[in-house]
Amino acid sequence: MMTEIKIYQNSTPNKISELYEEYILNRTFENITLIIPSEFSKYRFGLLADLLKFVITLNSKSQINILKIDSDKENIDSIYGQEYAYPIISLLWNISKFVDKSNIDIKDLLRIKQNEYFKKMNSLQSLKGRKYLLSNTDHLSKNNGLIKTLENEYGFNDDEVYITNTVKKILNENVLVYNQQNSIELKNIIEDIGVIIYELTKNTYEWGKSDANMKVIPCSIRGAYFRFHSNSFDKLIDEFDNTPIKEFFNHRYIKENCVNALNKVYYLEILVYDSGIGYIEKFNNKDGLSDIEIIKKCLIKNQTSSNSNLRSKKGLGLDRLLNIIDKKGFVRIMTDKYCIYRDLIKDNYVPTPSDQLEKLKLDDWNKSNFNNDNRNKCQGSYVSILYPFKKGND
Repeated sequence: MMTEIKIYQNSTPNKISELYEEYILNRTFENITLIIPSEFSKYRFGLLADLLKFVITLNSKSQINILKIDSDKENIDSIYGQEYAYPIISLLWNISKFVDKSNIDIKDLLRIKQNEYFKKMNSLQSLKGRKYLLSNTDHLSKNNGLIKTLENEYGFNDDEVYITNTVKKILNENVLVYNQQNSIELKNIIEDIGVIIYELTKNTYEWGKSDANMKVIPCSIRGAYFRFHSNSFDKLIDEFDNTPIKEFFNHRYIKENCVNALNKVYYLEILVYDSGIGYIEKFNNKDGLSDIEIIKKCLIKNQTSSNSNLRSKKGLGLDRLLNIIDKKGFVRIMTDKYCIYRDLIKDNYVPTPSDQLEKLKLDDWNKSNFNNDNRNKCQGSYVSILYPFKKGND
């Protein structure tokens, strides 16, 4: 029996979550055809993370046999203006059939388009829109799958200065090009963002490619994504109703410092993702810790690094991220059965010793007090950061 799952052009994070509930929780399916649109009507914070989580987890549970792109073969170029196209097609490359809306096989055409897109990412050429994607594919050859900014023939490019400078170049030339009046603020944070990408992509290299027994995961993608958003404050409040994002945008700090004369909010979204087994299963020193305690461990210095070829050996974990976006940012982490967040305006950063995990503040996105026993674990890990900009002199 064939199962057809369609992702619509007007999809939102909430609609993707509904698909997740329907097709992943406590069920498996056979002969899946996944239909993806040629574009989304609009993007909001978290949409790409939710979409990748859904597709990666669906494929790990039920395997996607056919990927149908809801476009004619002649217009297939348009999908490469969308950030979801390259990673989803890469994920499924060795296992799925690829067709257009008329069920015409388009794999040969997509091979050309995927290679073109990879070359653009690899050489830091401009992509369409105020956004950028760096996406690794582990099951392709290194020449066709690994972005040299992040990795080389010896493994992860363990050069924080190089990666930081590359991220600064990407942000300055491709993403944060909207308002030069904010250049002072941008100058102060762009280096910090580079540091965040260095830390988080290092984690995906160490944790995202293999299972708990160090066996390579057959279909493995990992990457970093940046997107500049310019949204009406009122629409943001409406569209994120009943989520922690609404509370975040409603803070006095945001209203006084980030809502400009046009009643708009400018903000940067950063996503670092991998299709691995997640923090909890991969963490090799559980010592009787609960799931949430393990996630907290991963947010504390010197906890996330495994034995690897990295010169630095000990990572600074996600602790460094919390410090950088303290008092102004928001972070959401989806891994295993959990979707947790930290609102750094509401709960400011405080360094936490590894033996005082109870002092590290984390909140449950689903408001279930982390009681997720009835939820199937997702495949992969997804760290999303929301950084609002001060309004400047608009």
